[in-house]
Formats: sequence, C-alpha cells, structure tokens
Amino acid sequence: MDKRFNATRPDGDTPKILLVEDSQFFASIVLRRIQEDLGFQVDWEKTYAEATAAIDCCKQSYLLALLDLNLPDAPNGEIIQYATTHAIPSLIFTAGIDNDFRSNLITWSVADYVLKDSEDCVDTLLQIIRRIEKNRHIKVLVAEDSKSMRHAVVRLLETQLFQVFTAKDGIEALKTLTQYPDIKLVITDYDMPRMGGFELIQTLRKSHSKNDLGVIAISASDDPLLSAKLIKSGADDFIPKPFQVEEFHYRVRHVVEMLEHIELIRDLSYKDPLTKLSNRRFFFENADQFVDEARQKGLAVTVAMLDIDFFKRVNDTYGHHGGDVVLQHLSAMIRAEFAHNALTSRFGGEEFCILLSHTKDEDIGTRFDAFRLAVETTMIQVDSQTVQITISTGLSSESETVETMLKLADTRLYTAKETGRNRVIGKPPSANVRD
Repeated sequence: MDKRFNATRPDGDTPKILLVEDSQFFASIVLRRIQEDLGFQVDWEKTYAEATAAIDCCKQSYLLALLDLNLPDAPNGEIIQYATTHAIPSLIFTAGIDNDFRSNLITWSVADYVLKDSEDCVDTLLQIIRRIEKNRHIKVLVAEDSKSMRHAVVRLLETQLFQVFTAKDGIEALKTLTQYPDIKLVITDYDMPRMGGFELIQTLRKSHSKNDLGVIAISASDDPLLSAKLIKSGADDFIPKPFQVEEFHYRVRHVVEMLEHIELIRDLSYKDPLTKLSNRRFFFENADQFVDEARQKGLAVTVAMLDIDFFKRVNDTYGHHGGDVVLQHLSAMIRAEFAHNALTSRFGGEEFCILLSHTKDEDIGTRFDAFRLAVETTMIQVDSQTVQITISTGLSSESETVETMLKLADTRLYTAKETGRNRVIGKPPSANVRD
C-alpha cells in the first residue's frame, strides 16, 4: 500500500489564489468574484516576471494558480510550465486552444482549463476552484496493478488536490480501506492479480453502501458487456481505457458530488439546522444500536435530559436572535464535553438529550453537575450584551431499554425544574446533585 499526499494548506487558513492575467478588465472581474463569492485571498500579477517572482517568494502559500495562456513577456504558455514545475496546481484560462496545445497542457499536469468564450466562463472558473478546494479533504484509493497506469491516474487526481492512496490489487485495496475507513472513492482496474476489480467491487458492496463509498471501474477490455457487468456488481461508473483526461475528471467529479449531495440530504434529515446537533429522528433510529454496542463492550449507559431554565425570558429580553445564539452556544458546549462515546441531540425548543456510554464506576452525577456549573459560569455574548443561563438535568442509568430510561430521565428533569432548577437529578439518593 502506498499513500500519496498532495500539498495542502493547514485547515483554518484562508486559501490564497495566484491570479496571473494581463487583461485589467477580465482580471478585475475574476478577482472580485473570488473574493466575494469564495472569500479567498488573491495575489494578482500581470506579467511573467511578476508571476515568477511571486512563485519564488510564496509558492507554499498558494492553493491554486489561475494562469493566462498568453502574457506580454511570455506569449507561449511559459508561465504554466514554471508554475507546474514548482508544484503549484494550475488552472488555465484562454481565448482558444488547439489539439497540440491541449496535449501540452495534459503533459504539464494542469488541473483544468477554461475558455474565455462566454459570459458564463467566470462562473465555470469559480465552480472549478470551489471543487478543487473541497477535494483537499477527500481521500481516494486507486487499485491498479500496472505501475505506469497507476502513476498516471494518481497524477490526474493530485492535480485536483485529492489525497491519494494506491494499491496493486484488490486485497491491498481492502487492507487500505480498513486502515483508512474515511476513503470516499475507489478507482479500480478490472484485471488485477489475486483479486480483480469485479470481486473487489462485490466485496466492497457487502460493507459499504453507495451512499458512503463511490466506486469507479476502469478497463482496457473490449468486452462490450463489461461496463454493464461492473455497474451491476456495484460500481457507480465505468471508464474505458484509454480515456480522455476531461472525461476522467468529469466522471470523478460526478461521483464525488453525488456523494456530497447524499450527505447533504442526510444532514438535512438528521441534523438540527440551528445547533448542528442530531435531531430526534436520528436519536431514535440509532439509540438502540448505540446501547447494544456499549453493553457488548461491558460499558454502562446513561440518558440525560437537559433543559435551559427560564428560556422564555431569554427570548423576551434579547429577542429570538439572542435565543438562537444561546442555543448555539450551549450546543457547542455539549459537543465539546460529550464529543466521544455519546449521542447528542436537540429534542426540540430548549431541550436536549445525551445518551452516554461510560465505565460502570464513573460518577456520572458529578460529571453532569460539573457541566451544569460550567454552563452557569459561562458568559454568552449576544451582540453588545452578555447573557448567563442555567440548566436543569434529569439522569437515568438503571433501565434496560432506551424508552424507559428516557421516561425516567424526563421525569427527573421535571423534578429538577419543580425543586428549584439549576440542578441535576439522578437515581436517588446517591446520584442526586444540588437537590
């Protein structure tokens, strides 16, 4: 197994684009759109001399270079060779391109090219930039026994800034997927030793659905039924060898974006849009499995029902915007405190549910009371004002079923509210805190 990482900027940094274009009118439009639509930084250079100086100075800071094919002091694409030689992913825009020069672009391993032939070309340019920026976080596995073909496919993927892993056959591919379960796309040759593409795809589909893992098969076979056979076995697409570079990039992009759309739909279905915590539907669809897996590991489970005290006062005093800020802040605290071994959900309004797995000797009442105190002492900024809130919590650990634990925790939350708020009520009497 080989792992190939392309150069990426650290997460959290604002991406920077190198724009090399001598047309004042076109460059000003592109620069403004990149800054306004994408929020990226842009360094704009007008000549080959200026551009090479910028690359020599700051090549590590650039996510991507946008290069004009013809510059006043470099009319034959010299800047492209210079940028790609210095390992800067490059996107070319030009008024026209012939077959010979297209071949050169492929040889130079440019990411893509855009023709300045319509009013929509800037929109196309931004779409490609946005796609390449997202690719930095996507892992792709290439399973191919031919060293030359494997290298060629890897090179194409790296121009798009994917994180690329390689395997020489299906068995290596399965091992790599086990080691890196967040791989999102597999590109596999059909004819490989030990385990070929057909068997690999069938094996993958036993454990990875099309909603979670994309598969593209490639082959030089002249069998007219092979593409149908591979797609029926679970591949999302098929690319015959030899292929055009543009077609390869399009098909890869299509499968990756399909997975992203599925993930977006899933998020809309399972996540609360305001707090980004999971919603009730996700909780009830996953709680039983969560509990079963925890108990198989010999762990205990606890349900916590948590509610913001006097939340109506927050809305009345600071408006619904202020209420939203408070909900988002508390949700962030819940995510941070219960990031591991827990299902955290917003059940509705100001009510949250936490299903936590833990060792049987852990003092859960004390842990939740420490969280209650952290909330009580936190200053939440709402515009120019600060807000403090308290929470009440009901705990249940002693039942076998999630449904019963929820009912017990909800009853104890009600008791916490009725007996003064800002407290944790658990299994009486030892787990009760501040009651």
